[in-house]
Amino acid sequence: MKHYKVKTAAALAAIALVGTVLASGQSAYDAAVPDGFFWYRDHPAQKPKPKEKQEKPAPSAPVAQQPVEEKPRPGSAEWFRRTEKELLDRMTGEPDEKTVFAYQTLNRLRMDRADQVARIWESNNRKYPFLSEEVRMPFSARARQQALWEIGQAKDKIMADISGKAGLWLFFVSKCSFCLSQYRTVSALREKFPNMAVRYISTDGGIISGMDRRLVRNDTGGERARSLGIQLTPAVVLVVPPDKMGLIAHGAVSLDELEEKIVTAAIDMKVVDPKLAQTAKMNERGMIDRNDWEAAGITGEESPDELADKIYNIIGRKMGQAK
Repeated sequence: MKHYKVKTAAALAAIALVGTVLASGQSAYDAAVPDGFFWYRDHPAQKPKPKEKQEKPAPSAPVAQQPVEEKPRPGSAEWFRRTEKELLDRMTGEPDEKTVFAYQTLNRLRMDRADQVARIWESNNRKYPFLSEEVRMPFSARARQQALWEIGQAKDKIMADISGKAGLWLFFVSKCSFCLSQYRTVSALREKFPNMAVRYISTDGGIISGMDRRLVRNDTGGERARSLGIQLTPAVVLVVPPDKMGLIAHGAVSLDELEEKIVTAAIDMKVVDPKLAQTAKMNERGMIDRNDWEAAGITGEESPDELADKIYNIIGRKMGQAK
């Protein structure tokens, strides 16, 4: 009974509350505090964050305009190079009749240009004779035969002269087959020029069969060989007393080769008649070396035309006739 009274009192209180709201003229819905759309409350408005100052990008440098590449003049060296490369690339990639025809015409132009150069070349040989190889050494059969005969005579005279005042040292190893071959060649040279003094230098203490023991010297330590730059045997050294000597051959060489090497070494040592030396080296007349460049005062700063004039004058002086 008591429980029933409590429920009744609560119900009466609720009815009284509703009555109060209705008496005010508002519905319960209208009296409710607005709670957003379908009761989703809006977040309170936030103050906007101050915008960060953005640095203005530095103005970019103006782009330089690329110069328009000029096409090479038709017929120039650059034009030939570019055109040939283009046509070769085309022929390599997809050859066809038109491309091959174009390359053939270009090749014909090049051949014509080469003929023009050849005609000017021949004209210059007549105008500037020291440029012609025919002046140095004749090409015609009869004249060349005469020149070769004179060269041979001069070399024989040099050999006869040098054999009386120079000698040969043959460095060898007793068991070396090439040394045996070179020993026989040197023996043949002695028969041809009996005045040529010869010494045989053994690097192993032995001798070769048939060798005159009185002419053998030992260099088993290799000291003498090393001082002369000898790296292998057989080796031949030309000795001109009192103090001139030079290595002229490594390995086995023929009799003609040995004579040629002796003549060349004697000329280089300046122990022969200069006139004979000039004739023996006829095919080297007018040859220019670095000493000639320096004597002429060539610096490398000359224009091509200036350099050509200086070189031509050098050749003329060396040929015995200055320009």
